[in-house]
Amino acid sequence: MTISFKYKEVKRPDGTKVKAPAIPVTLIGKTIFDVIAIIDSGADVTAISKSIADLLEIDLSAPAEKAHGIGGTIDVIPSKCSIRVEKGHEKYQFDIPIKVIVNESNLPVLLGRAGFFDNFEVTMNQKQNRISLKKLT
Repeated sequence: MTISFKYKEVKRPDGTKVKAPAIPVTLIGKTIFDVIAIIDSGADVTAISKSIADLLEIDLSAPAEKAHGIGGTIDVIPSKCSIRVEKGHEKYQFDIPIKVIVNESNLPVLLGRAGFFDNFEVTMNQKQNRISLKKLT
């Protein structure tokens, strides 16, 4: 089945607002947290802030490592959590690897390819401001 979402208006770090392929998801660690997450086809893995990881009570015992991206190099802690995506009667839950960003607390959740794109055929329609997720079998 395919579920579809309208792009959401998100605030950039500079304060400007743009429509982005952002969807409501539930992140699950020892606790549960609902959030709007931006689907980032350029990200290798999902990234969350340390403040969200703390809310989820995610295991952060792995040693920190360096992650490289368009913004430069940052310190991250590799971990994992579960994610639930649902709309109407469709509900999908699975585990994903994550990188917890150590020094930033104000960043949005970015859904990267590993784990998330492995579960869906992802279609972003920029002209219609819609994202469709078709569950892969």
